[in-house]
Amino acid sequence: MFEAYKGNRSKDLSPHENNEVIKSILLSLGINSIFPSRLEADDIVAYICKEHEGKKVIVSVDKDFLQLISPECTLYDPIRKKFFEDSNFEEVTGFKNVEEWYTAKCLGGDSSDNVPGIPGFGKVTVQKYLKDPGFILSEEDHKIFQRNADIFCLDKYKSTKGEEDYYKEQLDKIVHPDYKVFLEYCEKYSFKRILDNKEQWYGLFFMKRLYNKLNDLFA
Repeated sequence: MFEAYKGNRSKDLSPHENNEVIKSILLSLGINSIFPSRLEADDIVAYICKEHEGKKVIVSVDKDFLQLISPECTLYDPIRKKFFEDSNFEEVTGFKNVEEWYTAKCLGGDSSDNVPGIPGFGKVTVQKYLKDPGFILSEEDHKIFQRNADIFCLDKYKSTKGEEDYYKEQLDKIVHPDYKVFLEYCEKYSFKRILDNKEQWYGLFFMKRLYNKLNDLFA
């Protein structure tokens, strides 16, 4: 769609060398890992937020997730220790609602993703556009706006063949915690803080196992 998209990202794959180990440890904790097929992790998050009922909390510093905020979905920034919610959206973002924020992003682009905005659309011009219903974009500017809207939108899973089915297959997988296996990983990788508090961790496993049994009973 746009060749330069995320072109400024590092090509270093070393941070992913332990992906399988991390996945295995999470499985021993009873936590399933869900992966995309043709898209990105963002699209999985969007799928869960839009297609599953109930309260959702996204833990991330990625501001792209602001477009998913709703009365049922909250974004928590663990660095700034701040919640972005439907009720405080204008207070914490400066935009009236998600739609206004998303429009501003499409107009101004996103340098972190290497996606340029419309030339000349800095913060002042963006605000002028938002406040003036008579502000008309030129044909070329509209093309840039639409390109950015297509890039940033987190619902591509709906139009990507097999993507939703792939997510659902992984989400439907039942994973049970295994304290013995988890402890073996902790000893192998010298997770000292956990090993020093084994009793507390065992209590968590016991409660998780009890919860799973009750969940299966009333499912």
